Amino acid sequence: MLTAKSLKTMHPKMYMYKRIVDAKQFMDKHYADKIDLNKIAGSAHFSKYHFLRLFKESFGKSPHQYLTDVRIHHAKKLLQGEQSLAQVCFAVGFESITSFA
Repeated sequence: MLTAKSLKTMHPKMYMYKRIVDAKQFMDKHYADKIDLNKIAGSAHFSKYHFLRLFKESFGKSPHQYLTDVRIHHAKKLLQGEQSLAQVCFAVGFESITSFA
């Protein structure tokens, strides 16, 4: 059975990619929370600058762009219900209606 330690030793690139994917999953799970680059990078145990570069290399967009896309995706689902625009805006993690618009 592969452990994180053995994976890190045997396949350092796979180990780093796994940490990037873990951070992406962190954003998927906590998209509605007030999270910033420090918190996201910290969840993967990277400095924010190193994480930013690796994330963009791996997924073709910045963590901010990805998080915005996730929030918009969830907002579209909520807007099909009876919630107001303001309710949806804050429910998916935007800090203001202006930033949501």
